[in-house]
Amino acid sequence: MPDFLLEIGVEELPSSFVRSGLRSMEAAARRLLTQHRLEAEVGVAGTARRLALQLRGLPKAQPPREETLQGPPWAAAFKDGEPTRAALGFAKKHGVSVGALERVTTPKGDYVSVHIREEGRPTGAVLGELLAELCGRITFPKTMRWGEGEFAFGRPVHWIVALLDDAVVPFEFAGVASDRQTRGHRFLAPESFPLADAGDYASALASAHVVVATDARRARMLELLTRAAEELGGVLAEDPFLVEECVSLVEEPFVVPGSFEPGFLELPDEVVVSVMRDHQRYFAVRSSDGALLPRYLNVVNTAADPERIAKGNDRVLRARLKDAQFFVAEDLKVVEASGFAPWRGKLDSVVFQRKLGTVGAKVQRIQSLAREFAPQVGVDPADAEKAADLCKADLESLIVFEFPELQGTMGRFYAERVGVEAPVAAAIEEHYQPAGAQDEVPPSALGALLGVADRVDTLVGCFLIGQQPKGNADPFGLRRAALGIVRIAFEGAIDVDLEGWVRASAKQYGALAEGKEEALTALREFFDARLRVWLKDRYPRDLVDACISAWRTEAGGRSLRDLRDRIVALERLRDTAHYGPLAVAFKRAHNITKEVQGGPVDPALLLEPAERELARVFAEVQPKVDERTEAGDYAGALQLVAERLRDPIDTFFEGVFVMVDDARLRDNRLSLLKGIADCVNRIVHFHLLQA
Repeated sequence: MPDFLLEIGVEELPSSFVRSGLRSMEAAARRLLTQHRLEAEVGVAGTARRLALQLRGLPKAQPPREETLQGPPWAAAFKDGEPTRAALGFAKKHGVSVGALERVTTPKGDYVSVHIREEGRPTGAVLGELLAELCGRITFPKTMRWGEGEFAFGRPVHWIVALLDDAVVPFEFAGVASDRQTRGHRFLAPESFPLADAGDYASALASAHVVVATDARRARMLELLTRAAEELGGVLAEDPFLVEECVSLVEEPFVVPGSFEPGFLELPDEVVVSVMRDHQRYFAVRSSDGALLPRYLNVVNTAADPERIAKGNDRVLRARLKDAQFFVAEDLKVVEASGFAPWRGKLDSVVFQRKLGTVGAKVQRIQSLAREFAPQVGVDPADAEKAADLCKADLESLIVFEFPELQGTMGRFYAERVGVEAPVAAAIEEHYQPAGAQDEVPPSALGALLGVADRVDTLVGCFLIGQQPKGNADPFGLRRAALGIVRIAFEGAIDVDLEGWVRASAKQYGALAEGKEEALTALREFFDARLRVWLKDRYPRDLVDACISAWRTEAGGRSLRDLRDRIVALERLRDTAHYGPLAVAFKRAHNITKEVQGGPVDPALLLEPAERELARVFAEVQPKVDERTEAGDYAGALQLVAERLRDPIDTFFEGVFVMVDDARLRDNRLSLLKGIADCVNRIVHFHLLQA
């Protein structure tokens, strides 16, 4: 079975472009192979200079295709025996003449149909036709144009390799024709050379100083970093972000150690690490007890002259650290003389968003929200107000202006230096957490409270002015803000009354929020969508939908932990033998009674033993289920439902016909089922589950 290689050689791509390009290349390949009836093992590999697709185990040809396709109604396709635009369009879509269309009779009437029989084409011919489209589907965070054409790609394309085993698959993309010529490492093996076979790709590049497989390159890089750190008498500081950045910056990794003056260690660790990590892409080295050492490690693409490289790196890093040292010293002069007041005052002239006012106004809104909700989460309102007042002040510091990634961290550092209480100082830093998917949530209730206040204010304000995310555009990070609130409530120190927060925040905006109920409804829908995105990575889709639906309609979409408890309780029930029968029975009860108003059940009209038994058990169970539901003990409520109601409701549906002709008997049975459906719907909407 043949193997295929596609390599697109480009000018150096940034790390994020490599990751994005490979993801989209793989996704596009899988879609196009499916569309063209080809199956293969799909793999991608790449570096800053090349994106490669490898297909293993391809068939020699497509399998034949034979199927009958139904089209528009016959009456719409032919008028007075003449084909209409509907018939012509259907025929053209499937590559047949109008004469090949046939009439087929279905229960819904007569329709146009066509029988398609297509022989499989050689794989090489199919690939030659789809490769240009595949390349065009590769996406990047940004694209650029070059030369005189209108073509856009992540970086200019310089060469393309397309081999099916040992044969070139001819096609053209970005004005470059495919062949078998590839290139090695830019410095260590710059000459181009031919690839004999698609299967030789990785080994041929390895001989030219290119480790093309990302996993292999990462493993070698980490091995070199770990060994170099040990040789310096320390251990490598773990940094997943930096690992993923550096692994895509080099084709063959080398590690060059460097050093800086120990005096710079008087700066906060976060400042030193940020200078090395975020500005220079250097790895920090720590002692066995965790102390930062005055050494660093730089991953480079070639180490032909490591001493010269280290000397240049040291010089650049020293200059950056001196700048940081100066900024911190100047900032300390301000806070030690006047506290945070000078910086806090400047926020009143810094625009947050033109229609939403200044950062200072935002701080006031955060203060008000934090003070209002502090008692609900066990936080002293005075601490909440003070922490909120200081939480954005360090944005006006010199160090944060130069190193924005240190916002919050430096606020905590300066607050501690001037004697602010430790919990308040810590909350300044914590309220930015989680900054990303891998970041921890705020450990303290005060930090979590500020974090929610900040995010809710941004979400509500942006929706009130119509600045919700559109497509990939999300300039205020609203998706990240919503997920941050979810994680704080699900994993952190406080619960979040989502509806209460939204209402209180909208109130802070005064006239701007008047008549904007539609905007708040859109925010709720947006938030539910983000909830589903996050939860469906952890729980089955139907379980999430059933619980969110009940949480919104039965509990008003308030406590996020209430939603969490419903999900956990239903997942626990799902692992028992009760789940399947109950899901079927309650779904049936809901569907039968969804248009029924319901009412009291008349015992005198319960004629069948099964309906009398169900009514008796439900009368005993309902108060206890309601009590547990009111208390938020959803696991206990569902356990009671499962243990007491499963058998009676199964027996009822097996032996009792509900929709009898006698209206009184029918309505009485519907009322019984309506009461049961309403009772369990308060916990979870069983009718949305896939039984």
